[in-house]
Amino acid sequence: MARWGILGPGYIAGLFAEDLARAGARLSAVASRDLGRAQAFAAKHGVPRAHGSYEALAADPEVDVVYIASPHSHHHEHARLMLSAGKHLLVEKPFTMNAAQAHDLIALAREKGLFIMDALWTLCNPLYRLLQARVAAGEIGTPRAFAAQIGPMGTGDNTRILDPAQGGSFTLECLTYPLNILAGLAPGLTKGASVSAQGLLTTQGVDSAATVTLKTAQGYASMAGGFVPGTGGMGGSGFQLIGDKGWLAVTDNLFNPGKALFSTGAGVEELTDTGHEARYGWEIAEVQACLSEGRLESTRVPHGLTLEVMGLLDQALQHIRGRVLA
Repeated sequence: MARWGILGPGYIAGLFAEDLARAGARLSAVASRDLGRAQAFAAKHGVPRAHGSYEALAADPEVDVVYIASPHSHHHEHARLMLSAGKHLLVEKPFTMNAAQAHDLIALAREKGLFIMDALWTLCNPLYRLLQARVAAGEIGTPRAFAAQIGPMGTGDNTRILDPAQGGSFTLECLTYPLNILAGLAPGLTKGASVSAQGLLTTQGVDSAATVTLKTAQGYASMAGGFVPGTGGMGGSGFQLIGDKGWLAVTDNLFNPGKALFSTGAGVEELTDTGHEARYGWEIAEVQACLSEGRLESTRVPHGLTLEVMGLLDQALQHIRGRVLA
């Protein structure tokens, strides 16, 4: 079984460590630039080794695969370090800051013969995969329209998501979800799409709310939402996909679906998945299955989809910020 390491002992990394334990996976090491933080995380989660530098984690011979949980402003730098040291990777979303960085990491992983995957838990969720299979089978006909709404998203005490130095961006942080969902469910609504977007910019230039629209010959897609600083929770988040023979709607949680409606000529079904509380467990299982089978790319979160979505995010942010991304 693959031996895991965690880079960046933050809140999400703690939830991930709990789900590694539930999955029976082996968490061998954690690293932070602050040794005290790494040691505290290790003590809380029963991790054998705590490193005070990322270079030490990269050099750890007891680690096979690393979960990158640092702010996404540093994903490219940290992932490159780990790949250069021969580590397989699961990179927390958003995968990188832009498409150029994503292309670079995937090319390096392929060159090194290493596994790399965007940590989009939604795409590994069993209910999402069921919806994907039924849409692919033509049960709602040709998809023509998609709509998603996120939030209002609370920020709580997390100042990172509104900090430009740490990649703060509602579009990168949240709209990556519906874009990945759409690209996986209805590629005819994303491939070659013309993209338009608008957003609300803070005084620091961070998009705190945004709406993105895609148009192709097959149809349209729209998605929107925003942060409400100082509050908690995810608000009302969901999505709908309309085809020319039926439709579907996720009614409870866009990020980790547990309930959906699926409508065809035969009527409306309510679909549920009582195991969706597994959180990160589904993506952990996917990584471990790929590694045990010697696959360097997930079929559930394929490289092509990650690159396509990063390209769409680039275009959206260029509209919102009024400039080409660095």
